Amino acid sequence: MASASEILSTYSPEDVYVVLANGAFSYTLTGFMDGTFINISREVPASTLYVGGALSNARTIRANKASSVTFSLMQTSDDNDILSQLLSNDEVARDNTWLFSLTIKDGTGRSLWYSPQAFIGTEPDRSLSTGVETRDWVIQCVSLTGKAGGNGKFTPDSAGALTALGGTVEPKWAP
Repeated sequence: MASASEILSTYSPEDVYVVLANGAFSYTLTGFMDGTFINISREVPASTLYVGGALSNARTIRANKASSVTFSLMQTSDDNDILSQLLSNDEVARDNTWLFSLTIKDGTGRSLWYSPQAFIGTEPDRSLSTGVETRDWVIQCVSLTGKAGGNGKFTPDSAGALTALGGTVEPKWAP
């Protein structure tokens, strides 16, 4: 029986896929900066704790899965042209014609996120220097679902815990 210290997990940033698509186009982003190149933030927490004056406790549960996804591209990336044109098309149309779906997949692991409707809210801040700068594009997702998953085989304990919680372990990742 393998323990966590005996399992080698593998992650490759070159195998992270980001696909934007609607009826008119499908495009895979590729021109990311080195370092952190995708950041995903949920706009409204799934639940929030409230503590009353007499230390009574309650929580509010929210189903709102609106999220912001920031992609950090190199200023030299062709993807800046694609995203600029997509934003321009959306600004001119002023309707839902240029909404797109967003899929983010870690090809070497189990992380996967999807939003059926997304849009670019604004252009990134721009700067020029003696080096290659970053263009941070923020994509607004109406409802982002998915999960952050690992990148190695499960241990028997973690597979059992996931199954007990109602999850499934694909054969590829089974201990």
